[in-house]
Amino acid sequence: MLYLDILKYVRPVAEVDAHLEAHREWLRQGFDEGLVLMAGRRDPRVGGVILIKASSIEEARSYAEADPFITAGVAEYDLIAWEPTLRTADTPEHWGPAARIMGD
Repeated sequence: MLYLDILKYVRPVAEVDAHLEAHREWLRQGFDEGLVLMAGRRDPRVGGVILIKASSIEEARSYAEADPFITAGVAEYDLIAWEPTLRTADTPEHWGPAARIMGD
C-alpha cells in the first residue's frame, strides 16, 4: 500500500532548517530500506510530501513519526493511505499492482 506523508511546518523555516540534515539522513535510510519512493518540498515552502510504500498503516506511521522534523516538534504530519487504481504505462507496476493502465 502507498501512503502520502504530508508535512506541515509549525515553526519558522529557520527552526526547521536546523533539523534539515537529520531529516535528509532519515530520508536516505527510508530510500535504502525501500520505504520511501519519492520526497520533496511543498511550494510555497510550508512543508513537504513523502510517498511511502509500506506493508501496513502501522509501519508507515512508525516511519513517519521517526522523522526528525516530527520528533523536534517543527512539523506535523498527516498520513493518507492511498491505493492507486489507475496509472500510466511508465509508472512502476509494483507501486500500484492493482492499478489499471489508463487507456487500456
